[in-house]
Amino acid sequence: MAECSFCGEKLKPGTGFLYVKKDGTALFFCSRKCEKNLLKLKRKPIATKWTKAYIQAKEASKAGSKKVKKEKVVEKKEKPKKTKKKRVRKKKKR
Repeated sequence: MAECSFCGEKLKPGTGFLYVKKDGTALFFCSRKCEKNLLKLKRKPIATKWTKAYIQAKEASKAGSKKVKKEKVVEKKEKPKKTKKKRVRKKKKR
């Protein structure tokens, strides 16, 4: 049985599709979602939360073992939090 090149799901016979790159590399996909993520959007499976590669890497990091080779994941820089200004209400003159 073939395995999806992006998410790692096993493909049943007669399902999914095969994509062959110009260099001859064969890629199997279970859905268009996986194909778009890998080819068009150029996402890494280890950085996408719903893939098996991500789940295995997360479990390996929790256990402390280094069975799964981790790729470098770029983290977003946190923006400094804006402080809210307190609004002072003026009393109406009567």
